[in-house]
Amino acid sequence: MVNKKMIGEIMVSLGYVSLEQINEARRNQMDNSAKRLGECLVELGYVSNDEVDRALGIQNVD
Repeated sequence: MVNKKMIGEIMVSLGYVSLEQINEARRNQMDNSAKRLGECLVELGYVSNDEVDRALGIQNVD
């Protein structure tokens, strides 16, 4: 089984977000565990839904 890259890792490598923004979104996610990381990043205004979709597309190809 091939290990998938984590969505946050992909978004950082694409230049969409910084590591600090990922960490903030993860903290936000801990407060509301029903949300996915991409949703938290969109809510915080760091990325668009399209950017999340692109990163997920890359994740699913790898």
